[in-house]
Amino acid sequence: MMRINKYISLCGAASRRAADTLVEEGRVEVNGETIHDLGHQVNEFADDVFVDGKKISLPKKTRAIMFHKPPGCVCTKDDPQGRRTVYDYLPPGYQSFKYVGRLDLQSRGLLLFTDDGELLHRLTHPSFEVPRSYFVWTNRPLSENAAQKLVDGVDIRDPEDPNAEEEIAYATDVYLENDYVELWLVEGKNREIRRMMRAVGYEIRDLKRVSYCNLQLGDLPAGEFRELTANEMNKLRQAVHL
Repeated sequence: MMRINKYISLCGAASRRAADTLVEEGRVEVNGETIHDLGHQVNEFADDVFVDGKKISLPKKTRAIMFHKPPGCVCTKDDPQGRRTVYDYLPPGYQSFKYVGRLDLQSRGLLLFTDDGELLHRLTHPSFEVPRSYFVWTNRPLSENAAQKLVDGVDIRDPEDPNAEEEIAYATDVYLENDYVELWLVEGKNREIRRMMRAVGYEIRDLKRVSYCNLQLGDLPAGEFRELTANEMNKLRQAVHL
């Protein structure tokens, strides 16, 4: 049970102070009856509340998990080739969750899953420019010139397809470490990093996503998952303006 003004506020219909005004003006109904008592208590699970004739309700509580994808499993629900999928690592309670973006067969690292369709859409749509970072090990040390080309933008169309149209991909940042490259992107095209590296003359030996929307993979073991905290969920939502 909770006071009517708190319920209206949590539903996003008005602030608590404005909700009091709505009640005083007779614009709030609970189970078909207009109420005027500012201290009226509502059962958020059983009562039907209307403001100006429109039913209001609490936002659905949604969840997300972070999974450390190992190499050799595919981002799909069912694989026609019979390969192991990312869902094979998840218990029944998470089988309805959708993965956020993809990692290809041999790539590893951070993969988010959620049951919130709008959050998934915003986390993957290019217009929201959600940052994600990767550690990339190449067949030889990446040169500073190649790193600059990745930032300036490279054409990742298939060089063997004469009809392929120009497709430019950019890295927002590239950091040259001792034995790997840290690469930052704000979109996730199909096999984008492998195609970008190939465009500047390099092949990838290993690829690991280490962050997504400022969430860090940390020391989560390969093949394991954890639920995001309420604070982490709030940060995700704020990052994509939900």
